[in-house]
Amino acid sequence: MATSKQIEANRANARRSTGPATTEGKARSAKNSMGHGLHAKPETCFQQNPEHEEAYNALARKLRQDCQPNSELEEITFARYAWATFQSQRARVLEAHTEARWLEDPDNSKRFATMERTIKLAALHERRADKALRELRQLQKDRFAAYEVDAELCVMGQELRIPRSFPTTELRKSNLQKTNPNYLAQKPSEAQQNLKTESPHPASDHMRGQANNQQSHCQAPQTPSDPASPPDSL
Repeated sequence: MATSKQIEANRANARRSTGPATTEGKARSAKNSMGHGLHAKPETCFQQNPEHEEAYNALARKLRQDCQPNSELEEITFARYAWATFQSQRARVLEAHTEARWLEDPDNSKRFATMERTIKLAALHERRADKALRELRQLQKDRFAAYEVDAELCVMGQELRIPRSFPTTELRKSNLQKTNPNYLAQKPSEAQQNLKTESPHPASDHMRGQANNQQSHCQAPQTPSDPASPPDSL
């Protein structure tokens, strides 16, 4: 059982072991639980490393000039693409560093495992960046396809708000100039004539061929005249 002196000594030690008291000390101690930061969210990474926030903002500005997102849905997808690209670049730099440390001591299994994890993290963020970029491109394709549909509807005197998430590109892969019901309703005779001339029915060609063959078989064969035979008497 602890004595009264031991209890007082423990209390005194506890009062002295409260951690950092200043703002700078707390900021330094907050970084102890964070390693490379390749699994961290942007807010956590920027809070621990302000220099990363400056580098990310510079990269995001350059990528924004190339991607030019134009809706909230595109903005969210662009943010995923920019962050994954930033993390993949950081991972490749860290990969080179861990590889150099492993080459100094090739028999060190711990350094090799660290390098291997870094390579996998770099590949993971690159896949995330590629996926986000594909989704952003598809959203922009649908947006421009929706512009064309809006123009056609304005010509028809109709108004329809097309959602940003609507797969307009998939619906316009066919040649709607010749299969659009609005086009067929506007110019029925011209459209039907174009469809007939461009896609004749194969059965009609087959029937016409059979009729020509029957006509050629029904004609009687003509015997050539013999020049040596005498002419018929009158």
